[in-house]
Amino acid sequence: MCARAMSRTSPSPSWALLLTPPGQRKSDEVFAIASALTAAGRRVAGFAQLRAPEGGCIYELHCLGRAEPAVSIGRRGRTPGPGEELFCNCVFRPDAFVTARGWLERDLPGCDVAIIDELSKLETTGGGHVAAVPLVLARAPLTLLSIRADLLATFMERFELPEPMAMLSRGDPPQRFVAALIDHLRASATDLGARSISP
Repeated sequence: MCARAMSRTSPSPSWALLLTPPGQRKSDEVFAIASALTAAGRRVAGFAQLRAPEGGCIYELHCLGRAEPAVSIGRRGRTPGPGEELFCNCVFRPDAFVTARGWLERDLPGCDVAIIDELSKLETTGGGHVAAVPLVLARAPLTLLSIRADLLATFMERFELPEPMAMLSRGDPPQRFVAALIDHLRASATDLGARSISP
């Protein structure tokens, strides 16, 4: 499915969707989107998840707002080690979610787009990144959420989300999607400016 503009049923929150098929390998669309937004002069906050460089089934969180060391967030497996928790067939590090939340809280002031990558089954139980979602929806001019397709309705209901202003299916070229985000930010800024000078 290609990126497309979507009608919004509510003036807030303003958000866009990166739709992830269940079971698809992690890819770098989020990094490409964040890089394109930054190149266009937009300030980005948030984080993205990717396989660790050493390969295997180890995953890391990367800060998108500024240069930070990557943080190990989890791995495939059923045997937790120190500081880890088991969920389904994965072992997660709760401290990594705390670190990601800290990145967001630090970088949200003045940002244009806040990005939360990889909302999946863990978040439907109230864990993972779920506490960060209402934070960015309330404070960021535009929020980009990466959500598993089979869980989209669950998250939209949980956070009372209107239809996203734009959507990209993971694996599709992100150029038109990024252009839609930038156009939306520009239009929102123009609208805000017009309202601020109206009598």
